Amino acid sequence: MKLTYLGTGAAEGWPALFCNCKNCQEAARLGGRNIRTRSQSLINTDLLIDLPPDTYYHKLMSGIDFSAVKYLFVTHWHMDHFYPQELTVRGSIYSHRMTSPELDIYCAAGTKALFDQVSWEANKETMETLHFHILKPFEPVHPGDYTVTPLPANHMHELKDGQPFIYLIEHQGQRILYAHDTGIFYPEVWDFLEKSGHINLVSLDGTCGTHQVGPESGHMGLPDDREVRARLIESGVCDDSTRFILNHFSHNGGMLYDEMIRRAGNDFTVSYDGMEIVI
Repeated sequence: MKLTYLGTGAAEGWPALFCNCKNCQEAARLGGRNIRTRSQSLINTDLLIDLPPDTYYHKLMSGIDFSAVKYLFVTHWHMDHFYPQELTVRGSIYSHRMTSPELDIYCAAGTKALFDQVSWEANKETMETLHFHILKPFEPVHPGDYTVTPLPANHMHELKDGQPFIYLIEHQGQRILYAHDTGIFYPEVWDFLEKSGHINLVSLDGTCGTHQVGPESGHMGLPDDREVRARLIESGVCDDSTRFILNHFSHNGGMLYDEMIRRAGNDFTVSYDGMEIVI
């Protein structure tokens, strides 16, 4: 599998749109890998994770053919992960000669409900190409030759019916655990993962930088990530061959790219916009 990190920032981006803090000013001054757009990733060429407001910018910067995406998995419906209006211009007079005219969208019921609120902007031709599939925790789905299992994320605590997900993605014998916008995993998620078999790549939430925030936060910092990494290795589902990635960073975490590299050491690769990893 090839995993491309299109955006690696938290909700506000980095530098944040309306912010003049020292972390944002320094990121703007340094540029390069310190610039982080809203979170989005692509697996191979056809499975997209999340649809943030920065998707169009990701197309401009990467040259990726987003019309080739066949499967969209939405982690949750916070605005930095799902900008539903973007789907209203997929097809019809807005998008010609698409590589894959049909799009299967996998998400929670609340995510679909948010799309329904804005779908009046889409015409009938566009709506007929969008196929929603409502996910249930721990029940795998099988788009194409992938197997994707949605697991409850420790996040979105303000909404009892929010149902955010992290994903275990399998393809041709390889497994990726994509775990962002989550705190330390719920006990039932640990039970599932520790019986899941070998995981080749684990992508963990780095929102809080080097701060330890514990299981109630809805996000993680580097000490929490180390705790998760240690338990996955101890359980036997990860080993020395597993790639561990830190991703989804906020200016409130305080660590610019080079400093985060130093703090992460050999345990983690620190993501940046445009980073590609092949497993």
